[in-house]
Amino acid sequence: MVDRVRFVRFGVVGVSNTLITMAVFNLAAALLHVPAIAANALGWVAGFANSYFWNRRWTFADRTGAPTGRSLGRFAVASLAALGTSSAVIAILQAVTQSTSLGAGLSAPLLLNIIEAIAILASLTVNYALATLWAFRETPAA
Repeated sequence: MVDRVRFVRFGVVGVSNTLITMAVFNLAAALLHVPAIAANALGWVAGFANSYFWNRRWTFADRTGAPTGRSLGRFAVASLAALGTSSAVIAILQAVTQSTSLGAGLSAPLLLNIIEAIAILASLTVNYALATLWAFRETPAA
C-alpha cells in the first residue's frame, strides 16, 4: 500500500525537480541548441542533487537507518533508471513525431516540452518504486 503522505511529499519534491529539470532542459535545448537527449541528462543532473537532498531530509526522513553513502548510491542508481526511462520515452516519441504527422500543428519547442513532460511522468513510477523499496528502504530495528 502506498503511504499517501510520503507519496505527496515525493510529488512535491518531484514538482521542484521538474521545474529545475525543465529550466535546465530548455536553457540547454532551446537556447544553446544541445540535442534533446543531452539536454535531458543535464536537467537530470541538476534535478538529482535537489531530489536527493529533499527526499533524504523530508520525504524519507523517518528512514534514517541507511548510511548516507549507501542511500546516495542506491538513489543514484534509481535515478539513473528513471533517466533511462525518460530518455527512452524521448527517443521513441521523437521518432514517432518525426515519422508521422503527430504534433505537426505544434511549434518545435512546444512539442519538445510535451515530450519532456511525458518522459518525466513515465519515469516517476520507476523512481518512486525504487526509492521506496530500495534506496530509502526501512532498515530492521537492531
